[in-house]
Amino acid sequence: MSHDPDPTTIAQARSSPPLLGRLSLMMFLQYFVQGCYLPIAALYVESTLGFAPRQVGIFVAALAIGPILAPFILGQIVDRAIATERVMAFCHGLGGALMLVLYFQTTAWPVIALGTAYSILYVPTMMLSNSLAFRHLRNSDMEFPWIRLFGTLGFIVPAFIIESWWLRGLGGPELARARGIAFALSGIFGLIMSAYCLTLPHTPPVRDERHKYAPGVVMAMLRERAFLVIVAVTFFICIAHQFFFVFNSPFLRDILDTGGWGAAEQRISSIGQWCELGVMAILGLLLKRLGFKRTLLIGASAYMLRCLLFSLVFAIDAPFAARLAIAAAGQALHGFCFGCFLAVGYMYVDRISPPDVRGSMQNIYGVFFISLGFFFGGLVGGEVGDWFTTVADGHKLRNWPGIWLTSAALCAACVAALAAFFPECQGDRPRAEGRDPARH
Repeated sequence: MSHDPDPTTIAQARSSPPLLGRLSLMMFLQYFVQGCYLPIAALYVESTLGFAPRQVGIFVAALAIGPILAPFILGQIVDRAIATERVMAFCHGLGGALMLVLYFQTTAWPVIALGTAYSILYVPTMMLSNSLAFRHLRNSDMEFPWIRLFGTLGFIVPAFIIESWWLRGLGGPELARARGIAFALSGIFGLIMSAYCLTLPHTPPVRDERHKYAPGVVMAMLRERAFLVIVAVTFFICIAHQFFFVFNSPFLRDILDTGGWGAAEQRISSIGQWCELGVMAILGLLLKRLGFKRTLLIGASAYMLRCLLFSLVFAIDAPFAARLAIAAAGQALHGFCFGCFLAVGYMYVDRISPPDVRGSMQNIYGVFFISLGFFFGGLVGGEVGDWFTTVADGHKLRNWPGIWLTSAALCAACVAALAAFFPECQGDRPRAEGRDPARH
């Protein structure tokens, strides 16, 4: 007689409030660390350290180059050898120390080298935190979006701490120098996150008597059409995603300069995360009603529309308030970009993963989502920045419509590919048999 849990019972189960609280704090700290530096990293290295556009692109790419191989190693470790929470504690601890060292650097190549080393440690923890949450949640389709919502909140909070307290009232060179505090704060909270990881629910490897080499199993799944399409589209969407992080803070700075505003880039960019909170709150219901394909199409289309809106800011003769409003509307679309495409992509991968290789599945998907896509996005963004940048009287002049329309064209191709090749309703089915309910 089979003792497998009834799928209906699992679908109706709910995780305990204490567990949900612990996982929510994990997500908050996980993304607080990134929210400190990522929104202004490109602006800091350009305006404070004097990086050229190509060097800015290389630096942003360096934040993704390290994990290209790391997921194959870390994914296999957490699937076969060491508990997930311990791997996360090690990565955050060492990564926090590296970020504190980076804070004191002032020249290009040490900053790029430390950024690469840091990315090896930090980026895989994004997938590992997802994997740990999926392992312990009883109804991840409904509960994971709410847990991940606290990650978005963690990403938002540093902007208000840094700009409303540390950078308040500063301008010019003094403001440019002071922005470096973002890296120090990130390092401090990385060390705090390292300690907290040791208190998370124990998540040992899922052992299987066949002892499959987990990355090999995952790579073999690329023969399946749906998985291949989601990986390919994610790769190109993430090039456009990295475009956003290469150019968003300099783009906002140029807009704010036309109105004589001081430091507000992080708070304006946080509009996207506030919108993301709302999207994540309804994502479970949205996915249940529309399914994976339509939800992914909403996300990919939001990327395209965001770039089109940004291209209008300096293309039309509009007053400062109108420019700021258009840019703010584009920022708000980030909620749909992340929630409906990137978060749903992770949920889809979890849905189709064999139970004993979920850690590797999340991490290897992350190779294409984070590492390869972001790496090439940084390089492509840097090159495109050079194409559309001229220097006059010592000042950089950017052709912003040209930059954003280039990214919009790439997003349009992704929307078309997803609509044409991703199978309808693929993945909208009960989870694979053999997954035990979470035990706490």
